[in-house]
Amino acid sequence: MSSDLETALAALRALRDTCSAAIDALQQPFSDTQISLLDSRPTCTVLSKDFQSLLTLIYTSTTKVTLVLRPSAPAPSAALAPIKDLGTSITSFATCATLFDLHGATLASDARSMAREVCEAVRALASTFVDSAGEDYLVRTGTVHDLVEKARRDLPVDNLAAVKKRWKADRDMMGDSLEEINAMLEDAGEGKDEAESDEFDDEWDELGFGASKKMSDAEIERTKKVQPLVRFATLYHKRVVPDVLNGLSSSVESSEGLHSALDALPSRSHAVVLALEEVVATLYAPQKPPALAAAASSLAEAIHQVHGTITNPTLMSPALQETDLAKELSRLSIEGSKAADKKAKDPRKWFDSCLAQVDKAAKAVDEMLIAHITNAT
Repeated sequence: MSSDLETALAALRALRDTCSAAIDALQQPFSDTQISLLDSRPTCTVLSKDFQSLLTLIYTSTTKVTLVLRPSAPAPSAALAPIKDLGTSITSFATCATLFDLHGATLASDARSMAREVCEAVRALASTFVDSAGEDYLVRTGTVHDLVEKARRDLPVDNLAAVKKRWKADRDMMGDSLEEINAMLEDAGEGKDEAESDEFDDEWDELGFGASKKMSDAEIERTKKVQPLVRFATLYHKRVVPDVLNGLSSSVESSEGLHSALDALPSRSHAVVLALEEVVATLYAPQKPPALAAAASSLAEAIHQVHGTITNPTLMSPALQETDLAKELSRLSIEGSKAADKKAKDPRKWFDSCLAQVDKAAKAVDEMLIAHITNAT
């Protein structure tokens, strides 16, 4: 083995260790001691620009390392500089990602997750050259490039945007759950050809999955009763972004109180998604009324938890509501828009009303299921 190759391999091992150290750092919270050592608190805009710039450097250095170490024509002596540059960029990149902790936990979680994926991919590339003589180096390089591009594209501009992003993802999953319930009722009402259904069921049985059982009339009745609860819960969740989060100004996004209020939302939203998925699961035949009752109650409670969070004065303060109302009234006087008149209404009143409908639907489900359970005994 030539001395140049030995030196390059040593540099690659050092790069691998640097990536491991960066990954460890990304898993540690940003401490008060670290904050106190900062000369100044970098703004979210500055950190985002640095994050993007470091991603570009990592992309470029990775490409250079791959080109000079490709197995078909390796040039170990030319690899030292880009390997060193890549290690420096990885360290700075991890540090930059941890600094997002200053601007909200949701944004910080996204930045750390993206940075960890990139660091893991670079570490895997270094290991490929060290342990496998560059086997699959093109695949490893492509993975780094793909993750860099994904991070460039997906990093939210601020904590508010990060919360919106997660909320919208959950909203889509809730929409899928509602469609699943609608499909259950459509399938139950279609009265499919028995022979065709049996043949399809047999095919699933052969694969070892088994087919879902047909709903009884009582189960269809329960599903129809649950449908309004799911619809109101989904509608409530859907309106949070346009009626609450979109009303928040990015100019006040740096407030620690606002960060805390925003960071409470993703877990609330996810709890609604999980509760709704449990409702859907309990609707499949054969239904168990006690389990369905518990699932419906959990869904209503999850919406109550969201309500308590979004009506926090920090997110839905009277001052913000009055400002929005003034803007919409101004638009109304100029445009005469009925849509503007609707938007001018106090969002708190709408959410209170929708929550009341959720409670009403949940109560109807509970009363129906109690009757079914009582009759069964």
